Amino acid sequence: MIKAVIFDMDGTLVDTERLGIKAWKAGSAELGVAIDEALIHQFIGRTLPDVMDILDKHYGSHETTEAVYVRHKEIRDEMVKTELELKAGAAECIDELLAAGYHVGLATSSRLATAERNLKMVGLFDKFETVTCGEDVVHGKPNPEMYLLACKRAGFAPEECAVVEDSRNGCVSGITAGCHVFAVPDIVPLPQDVVDGCEAVLDSLFDLAAAVKAVR
Repeated sequence: MIKAVIFDMDGTLVDTERLGIKAWKAGSAELGVAIDEALIHQFIGRTLPDVMDILDKHYGSHETTEAVYVRHKEIRDEMVKTELELKAGAAECIDELLAAGYHVGLATSSRLATAERNLKMVGLFDKFETVTCGEDVVHGKPNPEMYLLACKRAGFAPEECAVVEDSRNGCVSGITAGCHVFAVPDIVPLPQDVVDGCEAVLDSLFDLAAAVKAVR
């Protein structure tokens, strides 16, 4: 029986992935270097060190990587102030799960400062009983380390925990950790092998609480 529900943040609770794509494109264009959407899609669900490694391989220059990252972050931080939106059903499903007695946790590849800023802006941060962020792990998603740590912090075994994710990397992390994974795909469709490993693939977070309660 599920006792804890652990949420990813980007693309799952808040619509940051689309802002990120716009910011990466704008930042690289300003600096006159190429970046395509397929490359940006590889960043989804990954920690910052992983993203920097991908960019280093792409550009062959850490100086270029650093410049693009810094400018993208400046643009993204400005966009977040006015354009950040909750994903449909995010607040409602968290409230329903808390009311039903589930432990509600957060496990995001973003750094704590970013998670706190973004989730406080939309009124969600204080609802989480445990928080695990990118700097808390050595190996980011799709490695299971983040969800294993999040389960430990919640105080439950992985098989007692549900993971809520939008991306392939996040779903694989939760599946490999031994959790029940509920996917709400965002920008990139999930491959069939990942779909097969999920407890359920949902249309929106409005469907989550009922799906979690149905697991016995």
